[in-house]
Amino acid sequence: MSLANKVAVVTGASSGIGLAVTRAYLDSGAAGVIAVFRRAEMPEELERASRLYPGKLHVVRGDVAHEQTAIDYTHVALQNFGRLDILVSNAAVSIVKAIHLHSPEEWDSVMNSNVKSLYWSARHVIPVMMKQGGGLVLISGSISGEAGIPTQGAYAPSKGALHQMTRQMAIEYAPYGIRVNTVACGTVDTPIVHQSAKASGDPEGYWKMLRGAHPIGRIASAEEVAGFYTYMASDRATFFTGSVIMMDGGYTAQ
Repeated sequence: MSLANKVAVVTGASSGIGLAVTRAYLDSGAAGVIAVFRRAEMPEELERASRLYPGKLHVVRGDVAHEQTAIDYTHVALQNFGRLDILVSNAAVSIVKAIHLHSPEEWDSVMNSNVKSLYWSARHVIPVMMKQGGGLVLISGSISGEAGIPTQGAYAPSKGALHQMTRQMAIEYAPYGIRVNTVACGTVDTPIVHQSAKASGDPEGYWKMLRGAHPIGRIASAEEVAGFYTYMASDRATFFTGSVIMMDGGYTAQ
């Protein structure tokens, strides 16, 4: 699948799905990728990608919960490549608690990082896509946005909000050639899941529960998810918009 001549922004690109998507997009011939993340150090895999694809990978360090980060990555895309074709809104935080146990600060942190970040993106990325006559917003959703799961606290409502924003934005911007889709994954082997397992107090039991909850009998790898994100960003998937696609090993079919 080719992403030739396409420029992408990928948030949460320092690990997990975001890192795998960044690398997959570069491997698929993207003209440029802007990798957005908070951590100060450059992941080794991105260092290698930068050497392998000189001039194609740019990094923006910032917190997606703040508008300035959206301003910055939009500017970097336009300054270096003159366009922005794909936004992968992937950055997220999770706190493993029941809703009533969240502090107000924790609730706001999850909602700002997971939901308001897409609003900031819309304010700055959508006008660029409208002007150039099209684009794709691809959102990382979750089974938690479709099904009730214990201890998902603010995370589940945040993903449910993203699923509805997918439909709203798809209808709003279809006349401008802009497509908006969500890939709602089941459990993926990423650092955020490892953190959740540790926070559960019973990591071994937590992993057993996760595997057993998916009819397919396992969880996903970040690389197989990234392969589907590449398809969704390619010209083979141009009839998808407003879709919340369950990539969940059968979880929500139960």
